[in-house]
Amino acid sequence: MSDSLREKIFRHAITAAVLLMVFCWSAAKVVAAGNQGGHSSGPLSGEKAPQVEQSLLPQELWELLRSGETEKTLPGGSNLVLSIDKDLQAEVFNLFRRYDPPYGAFVAMEPSTGRVVALVGYKQGGKSDPWLALKAIYPAASLIKVITAAAAVELGGVSPNDEIRYKGGIYGISRTGIRSDAGNYSMTLEEAIARSANSVFGKVTVRDVGAPALGVYLEKFGFGMHIPFDMPVEPSHAIVPRDEYELARTGAGFGEVYVSPLHMAMMMSALASDGPMPQPFLIDRIEDGDGYVAYESAPLKFKDTVNPETAQAVVRMMVKTIEMGTSRRAFGTPDRTPLLQDMEVAGKTGSLSGWTPPLRFEWFTGLAPVDLPKLALATFVANDDRGKIKGSYVGKEAFSFYFGYPSSEPPAYYAKSKRKTVRNVSKASNKKVVKPGKKKKPNVRRDSSSARIVFAELPPDASGPRVHH
Repeated sequence: MSDSLREKIFRHAITAAVLLMVFCWSAAKVVAAGNQGGHSSGPLSGEKAPQVEQSLLPQELWELLRSGETEKTLPGGSNLVLSIDKDLQAEVFNLFRRYDPPYGAFVAMEPSTGRVVALVGYKQGGKSDPWLALKAIYPAASLIKVITAAAAVELGGVSPNDEIRYKGGIYGISRTGIRSDAGNYSMTLEEAIARSANSVFGKVTVRDVGAPALGVYLEKFGFGMHIPFDMPVEPSHAIVPRDEYELARTGAGFGEVYVSPLHMAMMMSALASDGPMPQPFLIDRIEDGDGYVAYESAPLKFKDTVNPETAQAVVRMMVKTIEMGTSRRAFGTPDRTPLLQDMEVAGKTGSLSGWTPPLRFEWFTGLAPVDLPKLALATFVANDDRGKIKGSYVGKEAFSFYFGYPSSEPPAYYAKSKRKTVRNVSKASNKKVVKPGKKKKPNVRRDSSSARIVFAELPPDASGPRVHH
C-alpha cells in the first residue's frame, strides 16, 4: 500500500471519528432535553448551557451578592453578570437595615422566565447573608393554605364562593368541628384565605382534600424536590399526618411544613404563569475576555403544578388578602397606596411564634399585577419582642419600588412600651397571652436529610408552633 493511500485512509478515519463524536454529543443533548420534560416550546422553554467554572461559582456568587454588585471578573478573565436588579436589591436590604430585625430574607423573580431579580438575606446589625433566602428551615405557617386551597378547588370540587360553616372563632381548630356540618358562622373559601381562617381550612383539609391528596399537591408544588439553581438550595419538606385532627392543623398552617423563600417565590411564579413553575436562575450571562457571550440564560420550566383554571382561582382569592384580609392594613387603600390605583396585587401572609429565644415570624408572598404578572416575591421577617416590620409591609414596599411608585411608613404593628412582660396574641384569636420563656421551641429540621414529604402519625402532644395567620 502506497504512502499516499495510507494518508488518505487516515484522513477519512479521523473525519469519521469527529463526525461520530458530534453525533453522540448532539444525541446526548436531545436525550437530556427530553428528560427535562416539556421544554421545547412556550415562554418557559430553552436549554441551560453548562455553567463556566461551576465548582467555584456558589461561593463567588455569595460574595458578589453580599457586595451589592452584579458583575464580577472571574479568575480566567471571563465576566459574570447576574440577573439581579441592583436597585431593588439595595432597596430591600436598606429597608431591613432601617428597621433592623433579627433576621430577614427576600426573593423576587420574573414569573415568565425564572429570572431572580432580588435575593436578600439580612442579619441584625446590617449583616448580609444571602444563604438565608435559600434555607428551608422556616415554618411555612399559613402559606400552606395556598396549596390546600389549590387541592380543594382542583380535586375537591370546592368553589371560591362556596360557604363553609364553622363554630367559634376563625383561628382555632377543634376535633369536633372538622367533620361537623353545623356551625354558628360561615364564610366562603375566598374569604377564608383572605382572613387566613384556620377553622375553615382545617375543615376543608379533612373533608375535601385528605392526607393522600395533600401530599400529592405538596409534591406538585415542589416539596421534597431538589431545586436546580446557581447556588445550593435546601429542599422544602413536610410531614403529612394521618390523624384527622393533626391533618386539619397541618392544612391550616400548624404542621411540620418548612419552606425556603426562594421556593415560595417559585410557587407564586407558578400561579402567576397559570401552572408551570419556572426554574430559577441567578446568572444572566458570562462573557469571555473579548466581550463575547459564552453563556446566556434562557427560560426553563422546572415542573407543572396545577391546571390554569385552578391557578387563576387561587390568585383571585389571594387578591382579597390585600383588599380586605390580613394584608389590608399594610397595603392600605388605593388613596394611600398609589400602586393599587393602577394594578391589583395578590398575596398571602403567614405568622407564628417560635424558636429559642422566642421570635415572631412574619411571611408575605405575592404577585403583581394580577392581569399580567411581572413580579413574584416572597419575604420572611423574624421579629423579636420589640417588634419591627411585617412581611406584608416589605412586600408592599418592594412592589411599589419595582413598579415606580412612592414608599410609605409601616403601620404601628406593635406597642412600643418596654414595660410589658407578656406578648399579645392577635385579639381576633381570643387566645390567652403567653409569657416569654414558656413557649417550646418548634421541631425545626435543619438538615437536608429531612427534605421529603412524609406521611406519619404525630404523637398526641405534637402541637407544633402557634400559628396566628
